[in-house]
Amino acid sequence: MKKRSAGSTSKIIQHSRWEGIEEVRGDMDLLRDYSYHKESKCENKWKEMKIMKKLSGVIMAALMVAVLALPALSQEVQKPPIMLKASEVLPQNLSAGPNYKVAEAVVNDGLVNTYQLETKYGPLTVESTGLLLIRINELRAIDRMEQLKGSDVYKDALIKSAVAPLKTVEGLVTAPVETTSAVVSGIGRWFGDVGRSITSDDPHQAGVLKTATGYASAKRAFAYELGVDPYSSYQPLQKALDEVAQTAGLGGLTVKVAFAAIPGGVGTVISTSGTAEGMRSLVRDKSPAELEKINAEKLKEMGIPEALAKVFLKNPNYDPQEKTALVGELATMSKVKDRAAFITAASLANQETVAIFMRLRAQLMALYSSNKGSVERFVEADGAPLLFTSQGTVVGIFPFDYVAWTPLIDMKEMAVSEAIKKMPGVKGKELWIGGTIDPKARKALEARGWAVVEKLEENLLRRSL
Repeated sequence: MKKRSAGSTSKIIQHSRWEGIEEVRGDMDLLRDYSYHKESKCENKWKEMKIMKKLSGVIMAALMVAVLALPALSQEVQKPPIMLKASEVLPQNLSAGPNYKVAEAVVNDGLVNTYQLETKYGPLTVESTGLLLIRINELRAIDRMEQLKGSDVYKDALIKSAVAPLKTVEGLVTAPVETTSAVVSGIGRWFGDVGRSITSDDPHQAGVLKTATGYASAKRAFAYELGVDPYSSYQPLQKALDEVAQTAGLGGLTVKVAFAAIPGGVGTVISTSGTAEGMRSLVRDKSPAELEKINAEKLKEMGIPEALAKVFLKNPNYDPQEKTALVGELATMSKVKDRAAFITAASLANQETVAIFMRLRAQLMALYSSNKGSVERFVEADGAPLLFTSQGTVVGIFPFDYVAWTPLIDMKEMAVSEAIKKMPGVKGKELWIGGTIDPKARKALEARGWAVVEKLEENLLRRSL
């Protein structure tokens, strides 16, 4: 039988990922040669076991070499859903209220949290922390309105509303156009949007009866004081607002008197900038028809093409307040070029949660711009609008809740970075997020050249002091 030297049998190629594979090939040859030159059954069995033992060890070594040769980050990919705890991601004072409780289990998809709530009005699923804060604010507002309904001033207004004269309203029903033209000259701006109410198909525009009786303006006024959106999609809030507004409009109950009758403040959980507060005041004082004209004019001043502006303004996933807030924030970025890139992306919002996400992005970008003062223009990378600074830094700003390194994020980052490589003058990349980031995701992003900042608002405000 032909013998092989130990060196030829276990020859190792140092510093090569193929060393294990080469050794496997050598031992396969040895096994094949040995099978053709059997000497005895016992000896064959002994040698076969010896070779197979060595072969299995070499195969394992080869596999380890192959695995180690893969990018290190592949070992860090996390598979959604990622389970979090409400007690760890939310302030304690938000976990429960008089009419709701947030479930402890929170599901994260690698970017956004989904919460489950038990409320007096039925179970509620909320996607994103941003929308959760809105819903909690609305639930607290409902509780305040329920307290108001038990007050004497509200009961008195309710009685008055039941016997209030409706001659003007009756005229509007039987001859809306003629009666409206007669009333407007005497009451002025109070009836400014009645004509639009008669013919409008806008779902957010109050009907003519509600407009004429003061219902629409009362609803907006109460919503403003409660810190909620009068056009919210949350039906329990709409029901409560409708009842209070109707009683106030017909019964002569003012916002000031109403809130003086119930102790304590509203207790909003949403922090607002000066711009956001100004936009809320605008929503309180203007009808949806007036807001649309104001927003269209602002978009025109930004240089947004008319066709694009119309697409954005007609997107049904933005209610009048959300649209007004988004446009108002972009308007403050007066020195930043190419804002059409953001409006283009915002126009593609295909559901309410995405529309709110884009409005929050606009607010965070405006905050960043006002604090940094170095933003030159918007740029687009794989469909995502980003900021470009005078220092050559591309800045991605997102109201993500918790960023984990999932396959989806891995692929999206590669696509965005590939687009950024094609931009002239880029000297760095930064990712600012509203929430927090998993250590594995931070490590992966930093390895790909990103500087990562979490808790955006907190960091920006701290750095501006």
